[in-house]
Amino acid sequence: MKCYNCNATQATPPVSCPDVGLCGAPFDASGLTWKKEEAAAAYVNKIFSAHKAPGSSLFYALNTADATETFLSSYELTPCSGGCCCPTGLSADAVFEIQKSYIQLDCFSVNETAGAGEASAVIGPENVTVNGTPVAGVTQSNGVYTADISEIPLNPTCLAQGLPSKAYILLQGISNLRLRVRLGFEGVVRSCGSLFRFKVYIANNESILLPVEQTTSFAVAQANIPCTENGNAPVLTFRFGGFGEVINPVLTATVTDETDPCNGITVNLTATLGITPLAYVEVVRNTLMLVHGAELVDDCPCGLAGFEIFNGGNCCVGKTPTAPQNGSSGLVRGCGCGK
Repeated sequence: MKCYNCNATQATPPVSCPDVGLCGAPFDASGLTWKKEEAAAAYVNKIFSAHKAPGSSLFYALNTADATETFLSSYELTPCSGGCCCPTGLSADAVFEIQKSYIQLDCFSVNETAGAGEASAVIGPENVTVNGTPVAGVTQSNGVYTADISEIPLNPTCLAQGLPSKAYILLQGISNLRLRVRLGFEGVVRSCGSLFRFKVYIANNESILLPVEQTTSFAVAQANIPCTENGNAPVLTFRFGGFGEVINPVLTATVTDETDPCNGITVNLTATLGITPLAYVEVVRNTLMLVHGAELVDDCPCGLAGFEIFNGGNCCVGKTPTAPQNGSSGLVRGCGCGK
């Protein structure tokens, strides 16, 4: 029997992004130049209805030992206190006692083969109904689905009063779902006559999504649908997410390479993932609004010859703008007129 320790740490916890742990700075408006705040008319996507609807539960049988190319795993060992244990490490006879478990769905979406803005290859009008009527069409872009509801009949009484109509939205028969998950476990492990605290991290490979071969449905009972205004019809948008639980997890240690004591053992997991899918459903309309705000001063797009450039009241017409001044960058760029 071989016992592996590798300085009490095997590899590093798998993460989904190399920048995990780094934070970006918030937007700083003070470094930009703004005009005087005033009223203006602008088209904005006004939200008339926003709901988070749970779907019927899904289950995924997970066995990482059967698909080693799909999953990444790592572990950390800490010898127990009291001086009663020796840090010899893990062996194939290790017995894990799980005390805590964690699950995070990094990605939960429909497996799409259609290009962005094209008709959905998986979700069609028959999958999306409003008051029992199929929508006119469904397109997708970057995981967000847009349904054409311009032909859905609305309540005439609500229309006469200028009010939105209540509607029942059903997303039914949603299938071909794909999943990316990260799992974490904590507890104690007995191995080689020693006792350790452990942390185990398991995640599926970023390039491989797990297929959930089941279907689910989502219902929104109290959606608001406005009328078409100035030729702008409302649209229905939705995207998917969810959360999960780990059911009956069992960890085992497997020797994969006896010649490599630092990387020759893998911790595998068998469990059932219980997944509660969520649909984020919104009804929006491009609406003309009166807004109060300060407009950005960006009246000199340097480097674009032939443009009319206003700079300090002077207009460069048909002349080549000069290069930006030293120290200028970003959205606000000082420049002048060339010949």
